[in-house]
Order: sequence, then structure tokens, then C-alpha cells
Amino acid sequence: MAKSARYAGIYQSFLVSGDLVSDCPRCHTPLPVEGLYCSQCPPDFNHELRERLTRALEGRYEIIRLLGRGGMAAVFLAQDLVLERQVAIKVLPPDMTRDGQLIARFQQEAKTAARLDHPNIIPIHRVESEAGLVYIVMKYVSGQSLEELLDKGPLPIPQVRHILHEAALALGHAHRRHIVHRDVKPANIMLDDDGRVVLTDFGISKAVEGTTQLTGTGTIIGTPQYMAPEQAKGREVDGRTDQYALAIVGYRALTGKLPFEGDAPSILYQQVFEPPPAVLDRRPDTPPALCVALDRALAKDSNARFRTMEEFASAISGERSGPTTVVSEPVKLASRVKPAGDYGPGVLVAWATVAAVAVAAWFALPGFQSPVERSAATRSAPARVVAPRVSKAPAASRPARQRPAAPVPSPEKRRGPTKLKLVQYARLKVDSDPRGVLYVDGVRVGLTPVTNHRLPLGSHRLRIEQKGYQTLTETIVVKGTAPVIRRYDLRRRRGR
Repeated sequence: MAKSARYAGIYQSFLVSGDLVSDCPRCHTPLPVEGLYCSQCPPDFNHELRERLTRALEGRYEIIRLLGRGGMAAVFLAQDLVLERQVAIKVLPPDMTRDGQLIARFQQEAKTAARLDHPNIIPIHRVESEAGLVYIVMKYVSGQSLEELLDKGPLPIPQVRHILHEAALALGHAHRRHIVHRDVKPANIMLDDDGRVVLTDFGISKAVEGTTQLTGTGTIIGTPQYMAPEQAKGREVDGRTDQYALAIVGYRALTGKLPFEGDAPSILYQQVFEPPPAVLDRRPDTPPALCVALDRALAKDSNARFRTMEEFASAISGERSGPTTVVSEPVKLASRVKPAGDYGPGVLVAWATVAAVAVAAWFALPGFQSPVERSAATRSAPARVVAPRVSKAPAASRPARQRPAAPVPSPEKRRGPTKLKLVQYARLKVDSDPRGVLYVDGVRVGLTPVTNHRLPLGSHRLRIEQKGYQTLTETIVVKGTAPVIRRYDLRRRRGR
């Protein structure tokens, strides 16, 4: 115990003074350039870090306990003494604060993330650098991380859909403001006591990306198990990179396993070159639409994924799945058995139409006279003298009453019963950012949002135009009466 305290004191003096040593004071292993400890026996900085944070924030925050520690930062629970509320304080490791470029980038990215205003993104209160510490003060979320929840095994499918849907909408909000998370994983997804999803750690990965200190010590920026192929290859990333990572989160939440396992180089190779095992093989009760959505989001080529996180969220929730834009299968009336009297408006109209046609055909029969015609004929006919009935002739001797025979149609003109075709259509709802003019099959519908446009069954061409923005088109196939919902983000034309 005394030996551990002695080494902790030595490390603390190194941190405060900023001096460098050539070897580890515990095992005398040579240290890497700009390193403070070796990989064989890294010291525990939690106690020292808490003491330094307590001294720096004295009078403003009271440090309560350590919430967690990762490769990027340590998080402490604290009491805001001014506003009387609990907050979470995320502190960068001391060895990272020695890079001035990193500190500037970290502060800039944290300030950018602080401008995000979404119910599923954790609010950031302050970003500070003092007493050799760089820290973020943010809202404290009382609950657990998705990582802690997944340690217990796979989740129910409705819960997986809920988590992915809310996380996707939060990421979409950030992407529209040109912020990419870059490190989406279960540890950065919180679930509060009410089950609400809250995303954390926006901007930290970008802040440390490209700094010489971290790359010099061999630290990997990001988490290999959730890295998109373009990120693993060191190429430029965008919102579709977060989409890939969130799809792996969904894969693990459904199956209890990661699609790729092994050491870091092996995982990165698989991310780039190998397809993941099918979700259905590991979770047979997964809905096909959910499998299709995850497969598309896990495409190696980012252009093959969903264009926006909003589209991914719709596919996850079952509103839309995959690149095929078939809305739904047609409703088969014969397969639906309804109780007597329980008929929809369309069925009642159809039966009324059939009855009207039958009555009209009966009226058209030769020799048929309506009550009005019979009354008129009676008034115009001459009066008849009725003789007294003397006797009643046998039925056999009475002449049969003659009635004009209906003409028999020729075989080539004979037709079957009239078939009535019900007209089915879906309701189209379209919104765009910014607003644009919607055309359906070349016909102007109006300015978005359009909320109640009828689309008959079949193929239709949608087009949205707005001055200064690229024209957006999509062909959809309507096969049923389910609502067709579309949400588009228009892109500015180049050079604008």
C-alpha cells in the first residue's frame, strides 16, 4: 500500500511539473516518446485526478464519485453548488492535456457540440481549461449505459427498435449541423430511468484525430468493433459513418454478439473486406424489414447505405425498409373475414353499386311496366263490361296467359356478370428541408409539406425543386393503402 502511494506521488509530481522521464519508475521499462508510463504497469490516476479536480473546482462544484473511466476521459459525478443540481464532469487524461493543439481542438469541438439542441443528445453546460485540466460540465443522466444493459444479453426487438430509432434521429440532428460523432458505440448511448435514449461524447473523437501525441503512442482513434470501412481505412467520414456504427450497435443488441471479433488489426480487416454474419442466423425471430434495414446500413460502400439517418430511422421502425421503395403488399379482401354488419365504406359502396345495376337491368326487361306506367295505361284504356261469372272452367281448359318472351342473346354476345373494380390509393405525406415544390408524375402538387395527396396503386415519380438546390427525384411503387411518408434534405448546388 505504501509502495503504491509512493509511486502515485512520483507520477503526480511528473504531471504537475510536466517533466519527462526516460523509463518507468516501477519496472524501469523505457517509456515511449512523450509518454508518462509504460503499457506493462500503468498507474491509476483516478485518485490523483479527483484531487486535482476538487482543488480546481472548489467553491463551484463538489466532486462526489467516479462514474466511469475510458480511454478518452474520466467522468465524475458532482454537485453544482451554485445551481444546486447534479452534473457529470468529463475530464481528459492528464497526458493528453500536454498537447496544446489537442486542447484547442477539443474545446472547439465541445463548443460546437454544445450548440446541439435535441432531446436525445446530452446537454453541455460548460467547457473549461484550468489548473492543467481540460473538462466538460454536462447534464447528469440517471440511468445506465447501453453497454451495461447489453452485458446482460440480447434485448427484446421492440426495445432495440426504440433505441435505434431515437439514436438515429439524434445523429440526424447533428449531421444536419455538420457534426459527425465518429465513435458511436453502446458505451456512448445512455438510457435514463424513463427509457429515453441520450447520446454522449460528441466531438471528442474529432478533437483527438490527427494529433501527433496519440498517434505516436499507438492509440487508436475510435473503436475498431464499430468502425465503418472508410474510417478504418483512414478516409474522410460523414454521417453515413455513424450510420454504420449504429447498425453494429443494433446487430449486437439483437444477437448479443458483435459481427466481427478478434484483435484490432483482424477486426479492421473484417470491417473493410468481409460481410457480417446474417442477423437471422443468430436471431431467427428478427423481422425481415429490420434485417433489411441493418444490412443496408452495414454496406461496405457508404453510397449504398441510407442517405440520411432519418431514412434509417424510418426503416428501423418499419415505415420503410431497404432500397426498394415498395410501400406495402395489397390487401386481399378474400382473406379477411368480418362479422356481419362490419363493413368498411368501400365495401358498402360496392354493394350499393351492384344493387343499382341489378335494378336497372330488371327495369330494362321487355314487358316490364313501372307502377306509374300501369296506372297511365289503365286510365287510357276503354271501359270494359264484366259479365256475371256463371261457372268456373277447369284449370286444364283455361288458356295459358301469354307473356312476351325475352329475346335470347346470341352466343357471341352473351357476357358474364358485371365485375366492379374498387379503386385503391395510398395517402402521400412529403416534407423537405428546406421547403420545395413537389411534383408527382410531372404534375405540380404544391409546396412541402404535403400531407394528404392521393396516390393510386402503381409506379409514381416524385420530384422536388427549390431554387439554389439540387433537384431531387425518386420513383416509388405503391402496392397497398398504407401511408407513404417521405422526408428529404435538399442539397445546395455547387458553387452556391
